[in-house]
Amino acid sequence: MKKQILMAIGIAGLFTCQPQPEARAAVHVGVSVPGGPSFSFSDRPDFVYLKDYGFSVSYGSPYDVIYYGDAYFILNNNSWYRAHDFRGPWVRIGSHELPRSLRMHGLRDIRHRRDIEYRRHDRRYWNDRFRQDREQWHGRDDHRGPDDRRGPGFDRR
Repeated sequence: MKKQILMAIGIAGLFTCQPQPEARAAVHVGVSVPGGPSFSFSDRPDFVYLKDYGFSVSYGSPYDVIYYGDAYFILNNNSWYRAHDFRGPWVRIGSHELPRSLRMHGLRDIRHRRDIEYRRHDRRYWNDRFRQDREQWHGRDDHRGPDDRRGPGFDRR
């Protein structure tokens, strides 16, 4: 009987001392809440269209705003944000949600390419270009390009 009791205690000890597998579950939910990122613009930014990249980049703005398709994108503190209006609301997105043409180029490369394009013309050219864009975009509700979907700064000449 003593053997049976010791064997029962031993078997019970094996079950109680055996490490339990961890059960892990993760749920990721993206929610845009009021009080999220606020990128403030007094007016719509001026844009330089990069034909070889297929999108426009702001010039002279406090943020590097990229306009592609019908959306605006900003990289801030290593996070990407998207909005369909330059006033927001801005929603944080993963880099996998960026258009392919944006993922292909780093922000440093985009800035460099924008500056090269800007230097191709004199200041009077850009003053006229930015004024024309502001006039064409003034009061628009849909916030797509004035004549087509290529957006602001597109050189139609």
